[in-house]
Amino acid sequence: MAERNAERARAAERTRDAERTREAILVAAEDCFARLGFQGTSLQQIGEAAGVARSTPAYFFGSKEALYDAVLARAVARAQEAMARAYAEGDQDRSAEDAVESYVGTFLDFLGHDQNFVRLIQRESLEDGSRVAEFFGRSVEEAVTALGPAAEKAGISPQRLLLDLAALCWYPFAHEHTLLPALGMKARDPAFLDEQKRHVGDLVRAMTRPRPERRLRRQHS
Repeated sequence: MAERNAERARAAERTRDAERTREAILVAAEDCFARLGFQGTSLQQIGEAAGVARSTPAYFFGSKEALYDAVLARAVARAQEAMARAYAEGDQDRSAEDAVESYVGTFLDFLGHDQNFVRLIQRESLEDGSRVAEFFGRSVEEAVTALGPAAEKAGISPQRLLLDLAALCWYPFAHEHTLLPALGMKARDPAFLDEQKRHVGDLVRAMTRPRPERRLRRQHS
């Protein structure tokens, strides 16, 4: 009995060691892929960064391509989890504008704290064909549903509103080392993030504000 218990304990420890090794490889791979890109990263570099043997990443993931897919899926899952919290915070009585502000605030906060996500997606956006699009499916559907009432008030499709909001949130981080320094701005500065949230919120409220000419056109149509 004691021998069986000892064997179970050893097996459990081996499992924990494997899980820790796999996690260390994923963390190291994400940093390398984000900084150097897929082509500029080797399994040897990842192994060294993770503190494991050169062959260990391939042992756990099979290939660099499979490891890269796992890194992308993991990064997108973080974004999905963050945005899901924004949708869950709402209730049936919140206004369309409140739903937009919740989306914008959560997305900006996420981008401001997850530089690897921005770098990985930026690199993917330069490719002719990206595997990220399939990962975004559920996130897009949830966002379109959440933004639907505001889009209707603005007289545009929810897909168009989502594209506009994503662009306004994403651009400062995509160009935090190019245009923003020339403007004297820092994308990850908390003061800038707060100002960007207010600015985008003001734009959405202006878009969804009833316009007399729009009502008149509808009355005469």
